[in-house]
Amino acid sequence: LEPYIRIDSVVGRREELLEKRGAPDSVSGPVELNGAVSAALVAVRGIGPLTAGRIVRYRERLGGYACVEQLQEIEGMTDRNYRLIEQQIFVDSSKIKKIDINFALPNRMKGHPYIGDKLLDRILKYRQLKGGWRSIEDLTEQHILTAEQAERLLPYLCFRTK
Repeated sequence: LEPYIRIDSVVGRREELLEKRGAPDSVSGPVELNGAVSAALVAVRGIGPLTAGRIVRYRERLGGYACVEQLQEIEGMTDRNYRLIEQQIFVDSSKIKKIDINFALPNRMKGHPYIGDKLLDRILKYRQLKGGWRSIEDLTEQHILTAEQAERLLPYLCFRTK
């Protein structure tokens, strides 16, 4: 099971973020991205209603954030704004909604930002031929995913066999 275990440093990260905070107009503590509603996000210094909506919509497409750095993938997120926001947020990656690569319906995978149309077609074609995979390594060994794609998708996939 070791390849499937991912432990983020949420515990230590929260205390670190609390120490860094310090601006009186910021929220009472770091905001957890995967559980926050738009109103909680707007309370974060540097996030307005438009950005909060984009953060929530992207989170829904992803199935949850695996790391804070993914905010940089959001349309309109500047480096300056990201640096301001990252000090006030954290991610609990245990809240990610996983995609069962062996049984998920095509429309469940289609909306994911890391699974484009060509990749989806390749996954579905090989899944029909092979019947499924046991690990992310199976997908890279069969040249369905590149190493980079596998690394990005790993937090979002699970590999049920029955």
